[in-house]
Amino acid sequence: MQDIIAPVQTAYVVGGLILILMIIVFVYFESKGFRVVRYTFINEKLKKSSYRFVMISDMHNCVHGHDNKEVLDAIDEVKPDAVFLAGDMITSSMEPKFEEDNVLKFLSAVSLKYPVYYGIGNHEEKLRRCPESFPGVYDHYCKELNKLGLRLLINEKVSIEDAGIDVYGLDLEHEYYRKLKTKWIPNDYLEKKLGKNDRNRVSILLAHNPEQFDKYALWKPDYVLSGHVHGGIVNIPPFGGVISPQLKLFPKYDAGLFYKDDSVMILSRGLGTHSIPVRVLNKAELIVVDIHKEVS
Repeated sequence: MQDIIAPVQTAYVVGGLILILMIIVFVYFESKGFRVVRYTFINEKLKKSSYRFVMISDMHNCVHGHDNKEVLDAIDEVKPDAVFLAGDMITSSMEPKFEEDNVLKFLSAVSLKYPVYYGIGNHEEKLRRCPESFPGVYDHYCKELNKLGLRLLINEKVSIEDAGIDVYGLDLEHEYYRKLKTKWIPNDYLEKKLGKNDRNRVSILLAHNPEQFDKYALWKPDYVLSGHVHGGIVNIPPFGGVISPQLKLFPKYDAGLFYKDDSVMILSRGLGTHSIPVRVLNKAELIVVDIHKEVS
């Protein structure tokens, strides 16, 4: 009997080790690279026949290929009218250190070819809020961005006149990013921060935190561009992302498209990672959005 049991036990151990190895390899490749995700909308308010933009969020100073060549090539391939950044392009860690080289090189290359509109996330907000931990870093970073000629939108609007588009960048305070407990923004929060939006023009709101989408929708933007959740890190179909940065299980908004009244939120899984550099069934993504004036 022992002669039979020993080989069976060995087979189970070997099989288990092979399974573990396969899982590790799968997670490794899932956590590397990115995919291009495309969405198309019809909006009669658009002045041009069509408008295409690339959306990036949560890059976190990561790279895909040498100097992010893979991302740059993917952008060049679709030839967008503009690039929109929905926050957390950099990472402000718990330790008093900060790296920006990768993202500045990337943004330098992008801004040479395309208009770039940058809405900040909680990591950019932390640089500004904690000057004692990051002395002079926020001002330096903003100066470098300004040198590139891109538009950093902090509770302000820029108009793309030939397309009839208004782009707004919302700067949420730290209290709306706290973990475990959600503090909702007041119903009139966006109007106080940004004024009223022109309902005769296409409005695009760069708002990093998707958890507040129901409140954003009260302001009636056409499109909300968000990130922050990283797709929930681990995606379990059909339940979706497992955990949010606020440490909430199976967050209501994890990735993809969400609709509320007159607004649609485009929620990116992000292009990088931080803290937990793992993705499972949750590939990083570069989003391409086409808006058409009418059905072609």
